[in-house]
Amino acid sequence: MMNLPPAVLESRDAVPGILGEIIRQSPIGVAVIDHEGIFRSVNPAYCAIYGYREEELVGRSFTLVFPPAQQARILQLHQRFLDEGSELKGEWEVVRRDGARLSILSESVRIPGDDGRGQRLVYVIDTTRSKQIERELRESQRFIQSVLDSLGARVCVLDASGVVVSVNRAWRELASAGEPGFGAEGSRYLEALDAAARTPTPGPGASADFPGLLRDLLAGGREGFQLEHPCQFAAGRRWFVTRASCIPDSTPPRFVVAHDDITSLKLAEEALRESQALLLDMTASVPGALLRMVTQGPDRLRFVYLSAGIETLFGITPSQACADPLALKACVVPEDAPGYDAAVRAAVQAATLWEHEFRIQTPAGTLKWISVKATPKPEPSGGLVWSGMLTDVSEHQQIESVLRASEETYRTLFETVPQGIVYQDTQGRITSANPAAQRILGLTLDQMQGRESIDPRWKTIHEDGSDFPGDQHPAMRTLATGQPVHDVLMGVAVPERGYVWILVNAVPVIKDGQLTAVYASFEDITQRVLLSRELREQASTDFLTGVANRRSFMERLTAEFERIRRYPDSPGCVLALDLDFFKRINDSYGHAAGDAVLAQVAGVMRQMTRRPDVLGRTGGEEFMLLLPDTGIDEAMALAERLRERVERTPMRFEWREIAITVSIGASELRATDPGPETALVRADRALYIAKQEGRNCVRMSG
Repeated sequence: MMNLPPAVLESRDAVPGILGEIIRQSPIGVAVIDHEGIFRSVNPAYCAIYGYREEELVGRSFTLVFPPAQQARILQLHQRFLDEGSELKGEWEVVRRDGARLSILSESVRIPGDDGRGQRLVYVIDTTRSKQIERELRESQRFIQSVLDSLGARVCVLDASGVVVSVNRAWRELASAGEPGFGAEGSRYLEALDAAARTPTPGPGASADFPGLLRDLLAGGREGFQLEHPCQFAAGRRWFVTRASCIPDSTPPRFVVAHDDITSLKLAEEALRESQALLLDMTASVPGALLRMVTQGPDRLRFVYLSAGIETLFGITPSQACADPLALKACVVPEDAPGYDAAVRAAVQAATLWEHEFRIQTPAGTLKWISVKATPKPEPSGGLVWSGMLTDVSEHQQIESVLRASEETYRTLFETVPQGIVYQDTQGRITSANPAAQRILGLTLDQMQGRESIDPRWKTIHEDGSDFPGDQHPAMRTLATGQPVHDVLMGVAVPERGYVWILVNAVPVIKDGQLTAVYASFEDITQRVLLSRELREQASTDFLTGVANRRSFMERLTAEFERIRRYPDSPGCVLALDLDFFKRINDSYGHAAGDAVLAQVAGVMRQMTRRPDVLGRTGGEEFMLLLPDTGIDEAMALAERLRERVERTPMRFEWREIAITVSIGASELRATDPGPETALVRADRALYIAKQEGRNCVRMSG
C-alpha cells in the first residue's frame, strides 16, 4: 500500500523545475553542482560575479573559478561535504573569467540529485569591495601613524577608561625603555601615572595634580588642560609641558595627551637663580622665548624682558619688542586678534595666569601657532609682574589637526558602513544609532533614542516563530554579564517591511574597569534566511498538498515515539487514511482533478486538526496523521469526524461534482513497541480492514 504510482513519481520530477526557477530569480549568486563537481545549473547573478555566460559554465567543473593550485583540494572538500555531511562554507579567493581575483562568501546546502546521489546548492556573495575598504582603512591608519611618528613631541591617544589606544615613535621609545608613566599601546595610563607619582620627585614646580586632572578630563569634567610637571627617569628628572584634551565629537570618546620636553627650560630657570649672566648665555638655546611683563594700562601688558628666542619666533629682536608695546601684537593674525585682546584683558583685570594660543605672521610671511603662558607675581611696589614663556606650537596644532581628521574618518565610517550600529547605556536605553541601523529597523534616531530592548514596541521572534524576550537580547545579556555576545539571529518587525532578519553582536564598553555602555552591531540577512527557510521547506514538504512529506513525517513520528518511551503514561496515536476509489477519479476526470481532490482533502484535514498534530502525505492517495497527547478514544472520534467531513465535502471540478470518501485505520503509539514503525503497521492493518468492510469507515487495530 506504500508503493508510489507513476503519477506521483511524475509529480516528484517537478521539484527540480521549481528549484531551478528559484535559482534563476535569486539576486544572490546560486549554482547547483553534482557529486562529480559539474555545474548543473547557475543563475544570472552567479554568472555576473564570475564573468561567464551560462552556457560556458553548465557541464563544466566548478573548480574552474578557483586558482589552479587549489582546484584539487576544493573538489575533495565538495565531495566530502556530500558524502560525509561535513560543513562547506566561508570566504574563498576565486578567479573571474578575465583573470581578476575576487573574494567571495559562500554557503552550501545538500539537495537530492536525479541519480539518487547528493548534489550541492551553493550561494555566493562578492565581498571583494569590503576587503578593499578594509585595506584602504589600514593604509589610512598607517599614514596617520607615520605622521604622528614624525613628530618630536611624545603623543598618545587614550580611550575613556584611560587605556592607551595609539602612540607615536617618540612615546614608544620611552615605553620600550621602561620609563615610568610611558606605557605601550593597550596599557592603562592612569595606573602608570599613579605608580610614577609614588616615586619621589622633589623639586620646585613638582605637581601631583596631573593624574587627577586627567581623570577629570576622561570623566567629562573638563574639555582640556595644560600642566607643567616633572617625570623621574632612570637618567634623572625631566620636565614636561603636557597638554591634554578631548578630541571633539569623537565616538567613542578619544583623548590626546602631548608631552613637550621643557627640561632645558627648567635648567635655565635654575641657572637664572644662580647667575644672570649664565641665563643670558643659555636662553638662546631654550625652545621659544622667555618673557617678563608689567601692566601698562587697564588691559595692556608691556614687555620688559624677552629672551633671544623671540627673534626666532616672531622675527623681531628683543629690543624692538620691549621698545614698542604693540610690536608683537602687530604680528597676530587679524582673525585671532579679538581673542588675543580678550585674553590679555582678562589676565590684567583678574591678575591671573595669562594663557592663550594664537596665530602670527612674521615679517617674512611665515605663519605660526604661538602659545603664551605667564604667571603674575606681586611686586613690593604694589604692581604685578608676569613671568612666562612664548613657544611655537605649530607642530602640536598639526597633530591635533591630524587627530581631528582621523576622528572625522571614524565618524564617516560610522555614518556610511552598511551594518547597523547602536549604543545603549547601562539601563539598556539606546543613545545613538547610525543611518544603516535606522534604515534596517525602519525608525528614525529620534524614534529609537531612549528605547530599551525590553520595550514592548519591539516585536522580535526566534527563527522558529516563537517570541524573542527582550531580556534575552544580546545587548541585555552583555549588560547582565559584562561579556560579548556574538552571532544571534533575530527577527524584528519593521514598519512596511514585515519581519526583517538580523544577525546581532554586542560588545561591552569598559571605562575605569566599569561597564558603561554596550556597542551593538547587526546586519540585514533577510534574503539569506528566507532562501534557507525555503530550501528547508522544499526538502520537508509535499509540493502538491503542502503537508509534510514522508521523510519529514517519519522524523516527527520518531521524535514522538522517543517522548512516549521517556514518559510511558503520555498517550499518542496515529491514523492511516486512504482515499476510496482514487484511481477511478484519475481515470474518469483526469490527473488534474485527482490532484485537486488530494489538495482539498489535505485542506479539510488541516482545518480539523490541532497545531501540534502532524499531517503527512506518505503515498499517492495515502496520508498519515500523528496525534500527540491523544488517547485512542479521542483519535477514533476525530477519525469519524474527518470521515464525515470528507464525505460531506464533494469536489467541484469544472462543471462536475466529484464525490469523495476516505477509509481510516487507527492505532496507539506504545512505549513497549520496538520502534515507531510498529504503530504504522497496526494502523495500516486497521485501514486494510476498513477497505475490506466496504470503505468509507473507521477501524482500530488491537
